[in-house]
Amino acid sequence: MYRLPHAVRESLVFDYTDPTVATAFTSSFVHLELGHLLTNVFLYFVVVPTLYLLGVAGGNRRRFYIFVSTVLVAFPPVLSYLNLAIIRSSVTLGASGVVMGLVGCLPLTLADYLESRFGIGPVRTFAPMLFLTSLGLVSVLSVQSVVPENSTVLFMTAGLVLAVFLAVLLYAISAYEQADDILSKLRSSADATGYFELSVAAVFLFVTVLFVAFPVDPTTESGVVNLYEHFVGYSLGFIASFTTVEVLNQFGR
Repeated sequence: MYRLPHAVRESLVFDYTDPTVATAFTSSFVHLELGHLLTNVFLYFVVVPTLYLLGVAGGNRRRFYIFVSTVLVAFPPVLSYLNLAIIRSSVTLGASGVVMGLVGCLPLTLADYLESRFGIGPVRTFAPMLFLTSLGLVSVLSVQSVVPENSTVLFMTAGLVLAVFLAVLLYAISAYEQADDILSKLRSSADATGYFELSVAAVFLFVTVLFVAFPVDPTTESGVVNLYEHFVGYSLGFIASFTTVEVLNQFGR
């Protein structure tokens, strides 16, 4: 859509004061600036291949197609309308929220890959632990983006950091009994040429994208980075993928 006239692209963005079903979907694929477009395209073309490689190597190619198609089709309108939860006169555009939905699939896909290839698991423990640990990082990054004078926001963010820490601690305790076994498997996994490098690259990408999506200073020349949409997209990506897999496992599929 970037080659469309500027006025046409502006008409396709999701306006919070005048929301429509059509713009709720099209806004995720509209970019007014080349830098914004290139950033989202670059992230898409590093995240999706990583998900694909982890899925194929972990024996879950079909799950990859389900996750990606669901995010691309369902997330644009959902994220657009969830922006209305915060009352403000503004607009949203760009694919960053959708890309973060794909990033939200990484904790589960990575945990599934580690269990299937190296026997490090179980997935239902490691996937939530990876996700909650990442939320701790997101909370720390986000607290630097709020106005220091806003004590309410700072208090709520500090509470989120504490809640995430306690949740991660709970999962860590549940995995403590397997600590020696996990360390042994990690050491042996280093000998699995190719597979070990893929897991390291996936973890590196996972952490790097979070720093890009939740910058310390969210202001840009053209506006403000929509940290709320990034957070919601990422969280929904994990919740939807993890819940789907758990439900399917319950039915033995």
